[in-house]
Amino acid sequence: MNPTPNNLTLSDQEDQIREYVGSKGWNLVHILAEKKISNNDLAHGQLEELMRAASKKEFDVLVIARLDRLTRNIRHLNTIISSICIQNEIGLVSIEEGLNTFDESGRLAIHVIDIVTKWDNKRISDRTREIIARKREKGERVGHAPFGYTYHNKKLVAVDEEIKVAGMIQEKRNAGMSYHKIAKMLNDKKIGSKRGGIWYAETVKTVFQSPLFKKVSAG
Repeated sequence: MNPTPNNLTLSDQEDQIREYVGSKGWNLVHILAEKKISNNDLAHGQLEELMRAASKKEFDVLVIARLDRLTRNIRHLNTIISSICIQNEIGLVSIEEGLNTFDESGRLAIHVIDIVTKWDNKRISDRTREIIARKREKGERVGHAPFGYTYHNKKLVAVDEEIKVAGMIQEKRNAGMSYHKIAKMLNDKKIGSKRGGIWYAETVKTVFQSPLFKKVSAG
């Protein structure tokens, strides 16, 4: 009886790999068996060994029983596939999923994994920004205080001098001045950014687009 998908023993996996490689007439170079799973990934030392061997082109194709033998995390999976296979121009075969990067459908599957990973990363990033924005709107502490404010008893409190500078940025930007020119103007006037640093176009843009600043300027 075939083993169930969630009950693949090391012996089952090795048998599958040997049978597949034999059917293709390929030479089996080495088998890495995950004695222990750490953080849902292939054991760290074995993953390093696999990446080392790939970088030295010690093999042409990576054959696995199924994708979760590399990692159960979709974001890690994309990184691992890229680091081992794509960067080193090494093929990938995942037996259970029928994934083979030597054919068009296999290459498409890798592309889909990349798209899903990027979507997941963006979703998490957007969600994080939304949470931070809500906390700041409520005056709750989130990391360093943004320009124009400081923390007092875990609440955001306006800093008058910085609010004036933020107002100047708003005025110049609304008049059509570029972020680069505003940054140069502030630096020429020796007006420090947060914690006395140098102004850059991006830091000016962050202040200009800050919802906290817009809230103050509208009041």
